[in-house]
Amino acid sequence: MKNINKIIADIKSVKIQGATSVCKATLDILEALCDKYKNLSIKNFEKSFFSEGSKMTKIRATEPMSRNALKFIEDKYQNRTFDSTKEAAINIKKLIDLFRDLILKTESQTIKNGASLIHKNDKILTHCHSSIVEKILISQKNKQISVYNTEARPLMQGRITSKKLIQNNIKTTMIVDSAASFFLSPHSGNLKMDKVMLGCDAISLDGSAVNKIGSYGISLACKVNQIPFYITGALLKLDSQNTINIEIRHNSEIWENFTSKKLNIINIAFDYIPYEYITGIICEFGVIKPMEVNDYIQKYYPWILERQIKFIKT
Repeated sequence: MKNINKIIADIKSVKIQGATSVCKATLDILEALCDKYKNLSIKNFEKSFFSEGSKMTKIRATEPMSRNALKFIEDKYQNRTFDSTKEAAINIKKLIDLFRDLILKTESQTIKNGASLIHKNDKILTHCHSSIVEKILISQKNKQISVYNTEARPLMQGRITSKKLIQNNIKTTMIVDSAASFFLSPHSGNLKMDKVMLGCDAISLDGSAVNKIGSYGISLACKVNQIPFYITGALLKLDSQNTINIEIRHNSEIWENFTSKKLNIINIAFDYIPYEYITGIICEFGVIKPMEVNDYIQKYYPWILERQIKFIKT
């Protein structure tokens, strides 16, 4: 059995970071819960698994993909009957594996769709670290692209992006977060970006998105300067209830070992990107317009729109 407490700690500390990685780790927790409750009666197994599982999907409030994974499991599991708890647990583990396969399938298709937007000698800006954006860029390294990426303070996740890109021989330049808008303005001369490609932690039904703090300012600068701004991510990241609370993390990430009653520090981890500023969403179904998100969800993932979870309703 995987160590549930260790996975939880790694998610909270951002050792495991990024919506997809958090979701994969949450699936590991759900799998471990099957073993934890395997000796209970079926009724108590279901109640315990879905109740505890619901809590586990909320470790990082800004990552709805984990909650959608549990919705997927509940949707496929309900209305089935099992002769034993062991049989029920095996069934849930199979559903967990199905969602893992769905993640891989959507990721593969998203990379192909994103690659179609990249042209030879493009200068592309990205912010923070997105595994899917990173893979899109690496897949197109033969086009002699130049990538500019931010540090992503205070945890410096941009360094992950830089390391991955230079390991794959992509011309990479790191800039400070506050310089991003300059590289999107005409004042930057030949440094001006051709397009921006960001990941996301959540997508709303209206096509707006949530991503690392600083993303809003980048999208605004793109809008003003008419630079294509793309959000990248599977629609499995949908926040169907539009209830995400922007995470505020510990002050020590900004200024370690400093305390003063005279200084207030607000460490906001994410911000909101209005759909009006998004040129397109690169996802498993193509490069779609923000206003098309609801249609695709209704057609392909209607279970995301259902409230979870019947097994824990009072």
